[in-house]
Amino acid sequence: MSGNGGTITLRLYGALRHAVGSREVQLPGGEATVKETLRSLTQHHQRAAALLFDGQGNVWDSLILLLNEEPAAEGPATPVRSGDVVSVLMPLAGG
Repeated sequence: MSGNGGTITLRLYGALRHAVGSREVQLPGGEATVKETLRSLTQHHQRAAALLFDGQGNVWDSLILLLNEEPAAEGPATPVRSGDVVSVLMPLAGG
């Protein structure tokens, strides 16, 4: 992530929120992708890594990724800029 000032807001839900200890996290802004933004989160919150990335370093397909309250059109490759809000929702299971 290259810094251009401003911030990117991550909104976290489910187990991810508990792993990080917060519903929202502010990260330095700039131009990045959703994947790069999530990787940046794990630098300070290592417990989140297994919830976000598989063993090959790919973002789990089961995550629901939103950019500014809309589905992230390109998934993890979706561009993110300062001022954007990335929401990460965890899948739910049960019956």
